[in-house]
Amino acid sequence: MEAQVLSKRLVDIGDVEPLNENDLPVMGEIYDVLRRHNALQRFGVTLLHEHFEVADDEVLIEMTDRKTRIQTITPVDKNSPLLVDAIETCWRLDTGFPVQACSCVKYGDDHSHQSRG
Repeated sequence: MEAQVLSKRLVDIGDVEPLNENDLPVMGEIYDVLRRHNALQRFGVTLLHEHFEVADDEVLIEMTDRKTRIQTITPVDKNSPLLVDAIETCWRLDTGFPVQACSCVKYGDDHSHQSRG
């Protein structure tokens, strides 16, 4: 089922409407739910969109270089060794259940994102 879900294309970033007044009631309800579950410092909201197609056998990963303050998001194969100790950071909920959309790559002994060079 997950492959069918992930094959659903997201809206291209060029066609996405920016946050506006119509979104405020939704944001307010999300805030209320997160506050009720004491999760305001754990979860947030992301705009679902795409810049390019991500294949069903791929997942996006975040790689951060703290020294240069550059964060890169790139697709990798779901079996990539980079994902072994990665932390899932983004999920699609348009499926009716959480589906991983992005993970944060681990460098060193923790997720402190040491410089790779």
